[in-house]
Amino acid sequence: MLASAWAQQQTQATPARPPASALEAKVRRAWEDFKNKNKSGFAAILADGFAEVEDDGGGSRNAKAEVAEIDEFNLDQYTLKDFKIKPIGADGALVTYMAEYTVSGQSVHQKAAYGEVWVRRGNDWKLLYVQETKVK
Repeated sequence: MLASAWAQQQTQATPARPPASALEAKVRRAWEDFKNKNKSGFAAILADGFAEVEDDGGGSRNAKAEVAEIDEFNLDQYTLKDFKIKPIGADGALVTYMAEYTVSGQSVHQKAAYGEVWVRRGNDWKLLYVQETKVK
């Protein structure tokens, strides 16, 4: 009886793994929305309190600033790879990946590492925080 109760408690205490394929799909959808200047689609994935710190030294941006940046940034092409997804408690996930991209009007090819915090809000996952770091 005690072993059964202990096993049940252990099962309940273990957080469910975040849906890796669904979160990767959301990241990819966000990049497509950004590239295609779909502001409403991009804004829909952002959680209340969203913030992003980019590699430009401009500090933290909130959701309004990040959505506004879509008009100024012409993403030509991109590749996303090396996704890793780790649970953070029962309703969170750390998503890390590498991105390579080019921007229209610039001859610069960028490579960056991304760390994103995703949170479950009801039945959906929302993007709460993004950290972008340039890599060589």
